Amino acid sequence: MLLCGGQINRIGSIENGTTISDYHPGEKTRQISIHATPMFLEWKEKKINVIDAPGYMDFIGEALSSLSIADMALVVVHAVNGIEVGTEQMWAHATKQGIPKILVVNGLDREHTKFDEILASARSRFGNNVFPMQLPISAGPGFTQVLDVLSKTVFTHQNDSSG
Repeated sequence: MLLCGGQINRIGSIENGTTISDYHPGEKTRQISIHATPMFLEWKEKKINVIDAPGYMDFIGEALSSLSIADMALVVVHAVNGIEVGTEQMWAHATKQGIPKILVVNGLDREHTKFDEILASARSRFGNNVFPMQLPISAGPGFTQVLDVLSKTVFTHQNDSSG
C-alpha cells in the first residue's frame, strides 16, 4: 500500500530487516511486529492512515489498542499456516466493535500454499459473506498473477520487490 501510494520506492524485506514498520531491534531480531506502527499514504487525493499492528497474540494489547481507533480492519492470514486462533480473535473483536473487515492472504509465493482451503475455512468460520475480490493464479514459488474477480482482469506483478 505504501508503495502504491508513493511513500516508498521499494518493498522492504522482513528477512533483511528493511520493512518500514518493523524498525525496533526486537522486531528485526524476531522478524515479527511487536509494536503498533502508524503510517499513512495518499490515494486518489485522500489520506489513508494505516496502523501495522502485531499479529501474534503475545502482543494482543497493541493490536486491540489499534483496533479501537480503526475505521476498518485488514486481517492478514498466511497462505501456508491458514487461519489461526489469533485471526479468529481479532475478527471477533472487530465484529463486536462493528468494524468492517478485509481478509488478506499473504505469502502466496511460498511452497505448500492452500488458498482454497483458507477461503473455505474463512467462509465456515466467518460466514458465507466472505467473498474473494482477487484469486491467485498458480500460487507457490514464482507466483506473479491474480485475477480481479469484479473487473475480470488478470494483474501481473514483477517478482523483484518493485510491487
